[in-house]
Amino acid sequence: MSIQDWLARMSAGRGASGPEHPTATARRLGELEVLNAQLTAALEERKAAEDAQARSDAHFRAGFESDAVGQAHYDPFTGATIRVNRAHARMLGYEPEELIGRPGRDFTWPEDRGAEPYRRMMAGEVEIYSREKRYIHRDGRPVWGRVSASLVRAPDTGEPLLAVAVIEDIDDRKKAQLSLEQAKLDLERMVEERTAALGQRDLLLREVYHRVKNNLQVVDGLLLMQSRRLADPEARVALDSLRSRVFALGLVHHQLMGSQDLETFDIAPFLEELSRHLLDGGGDSGITLEVRSAPLKVGLDFAIPLGLLVTELVTNSLKHAFPAGRGAIEVVLRPGEAGQLELCVSDNGVGYDLAAKPGPAALGGTIIDGLIRQLRGVMTVAADAGTRTLVRLPAPEGS
Repeated sequence: MSIQDWLARMSAGRGASGPEHPTATARRLGELEVLNAQLTAALEERKAAEDAQARSDAHFRAGFESDAVGQAHYDPFTGATIRVNRAHARMLGYEPEELIGRPGRDFTWPEDRGAEPYRRMMAGEVEIYSREKRYIHRDGRPVWGRVSASLVRAPDTGEPLLAVAVIEDIDDRKKAQLSLEQAKLDLERMVEERTAALGQRDLLLREVYHRVKNNLQVVDGLLLMQSRRLADPEARVALDSLRSRVFALGLVHHQLMGSQDLETFDIAPFLEELSRHLLDGGGDSGITLEVRSAPLKVGLDFAIPLGLLVTELVTNSLKHAFPAGRGAIEVVLRPGEAGQLELCVSDNGVGYDLAAKPGPAALGGTIIDGLIRQLRGVMTVAADAGTRTLVRLPAPEGS
């Protein structure tokens, strides 16, 4: 029985029959005590619920404010800020109370104010949307944040009641990432520019090598024309020797023109072609030639003196070793001891007396001595069943 019902009964009883019987009064007093106890219990229960709610609110406020990650609550329809914690306010350079009531989009960088993700969430197409965007700091600079937002909806209607956002300050990481990406783009651009410059350099070098080779061919042609006009056999032989040296120079540039790096080429095919050219120019079909060379990458500074040295030595054999027009010449380039190379040019011709070797005034001997000094080599000559010239020299760097 409620208090209202009890009071109504009391009033009705007095009005109908005057003073109540003591027994009825006692019974009603007992009922009143029961109702009082119920009322007291209800009040205590309500106070306990209010205290629990207060503690829950206090815990929520403490967690909301002390969280290191930014949090904000907005009106889902107007976007007005309802509540914001200190972490997010500090990220933007404000005090929390300065942001209350202001639309959240006012603090979003203009280029990042796309409404489509939020519209999809309001329409129920997605429950949560998350993206990285720039906020506007109080001093006007952009501040990068990662926002994750969701809606609190009415249980019965699903109507949006509150927009809840968690905002992580990623400004330092994002700017470092953007800086790294920009550095990568700058590096890629530098590489492209460098590649283009190297391509242009390679093109120019190939053109230079091609022109040098062509110019040497012109010189060779002039020497050939002059040689044909000479009646003196010794003068013609001298010009023919000069033509062989010019060919060696031109062949070096031809090899470089076709190499991949335009700086080095394999010496083996170079020596083969050079020696064959010398043999073809000798005019005696009874002389054979064998060239053996280990693969070796060489540059211009090494290939020219080596090519000229082989030219002189092979030419000497062709001129002096085979008066009968028959014989064999061998050209070998092989690794030696302690990082050295051994160049051996030998023939099975008539040989010659070492004591009768031409002096340094002879052009061929002078050229050979100069080339060996340039190559920092040492030459030994043996005359036994022909002539064998061995030159020991340091291998080129990087070979």
